[in-house]
Amino acid sequence: MVFVASGLNYKTAPLALREKMALLSTPDNGPLDRLLHLPFVHEAVILSTCNRTEIYCKTDNPALLIPWLAEEINLPIASLMPHMYQHQGYEALQHLLRVASGLDSMMLGEPQILGQLKQAFRQADDKQHIKSQLHQIFPFVFNASKRIRTESGIGSNPISIASAAARLIGQCFPSYEPLEIFIIGSGETAALVAKYLYQYGVRKFTIASRTRENADKLALKWHAESLAISDIPAQLPKADVVISATACPLPFIDKPMVEQALKATPEKTMFFLDLAVPRDITPDVADLNNVHLYNIDDLHITIENGLNERRSAALRAEALIEPELEHYLRSHRTRRAQNVICDYRNKMKQLAELELQRASQKITTGQCEHAVLREFSERLTNKLTHETTVGLRQAAADDHPELLALASYLLNTTTSTLEYEKNT
Repeated sequence: MVFVASGLNYKTAPLALREKMALLSTPDNGPLDRLLHLPFVHEAVILSTCNRTEIYCKTDNPALLIPWLAEEINLPIASLMPHMYQHQGYEALQHLLRVASGLDSMMLGEPQILGQLKQAFRQADDKQHIKSQLHQIFPFVFNASKRIRTESGIGSNPISIASAAARLIGQCFPSYEPLEIFIIGSGETAALVAKYLYQYGVRKFTIASRTRENADKLALKWHAESLAISDIPAQLPKADVVISATACPLPFIDKPMVEQALKATPEKTMFFLDLAVPRDITPDVADLNNVHLYNIDDLHITIENGLNERRSAALRAEALIEPELEHYLRSHRTRRAQNVICDYRNKMKQLAELELQRASQKITTGQCEHAVLREFSERLTNKLTHETTVGLRQAAADDHPELLALASYLLNTTTSTLEYEKNT
């Protein structure tokens, strides 16, 4: 069995394909359940965000993961394969640590990915899909990535989709203060966009969400008005900027809806920012006059402008990856020896207990304690060293100097090995 990290991300796959893969993340964890029913998968976590979908699992047959994915999203495997990557063993662990540290993110060093990883791990653990290996790997990754972020300073200058979205709006309008912002969605991304825009001076917000209670909570925080999803068409003509960031599986703002909004305010230019994956707004909306539509991939240029200060921190973070991995692997190798150590100690303890019982019985019958203890010491020494002595003699007779050197290292008796090497 091997630890595998397999998936695609914003560097390897277009938005249209990432939308299909994002459907692997469902509230009931159905895809994860189906993955764990495969006989060659023993434990797994599925991470699905707007920029990546990855499977981390312990498996007997890594080659079968991508065919399963293709079937799960109903896509020909030939269409999926060019966009996929798969790492195994050490490389998989290295990849996961880079992801958690923000080194593989579109926004270099962004902190949200670590929280998303923790949530994916908890969801899998709650359904008892996490066994021994992933229970070792993920806690290590969480702790190590925290140290890497702190020591490198890669998270000192916050960069996120939300902050990039807020900056993009500032580039398209002369001032933030007079803008009427309509936010659709009440999750983390929507909340962060509202936070950044408020910091830049926006004070006129309207919030709509599938759950009115969630819209009310976010609206209360930013002194905004809240609406139901059904009120979206009526609100569109009033907004200068429409930001959508929901988890809806299908677009709900289409070209006819925006055309109606334009008729209400024909002189107005409408600005749409679709931060959802899958998208909330159909791409053909961009074909309309006086409409500007941006999606999550359009943020690349804005994000690039804010990355310069993080690049030197990223170099420091990269340098910390290997030492963290080496520390983990050393600990892992130590744990592998634990069973051998326990068996050896138990065996020695049983031998000592038998000799102790024998000596105690002799003392009870009145025999000389000094003589009994001397005999006990000699017998115990012979018992404890017998098998090792036989093995060493056999190794010497069979001309295995490497075994003698290993025994010398383990027993901390270098003199005998050196003498043996001189005599040979």
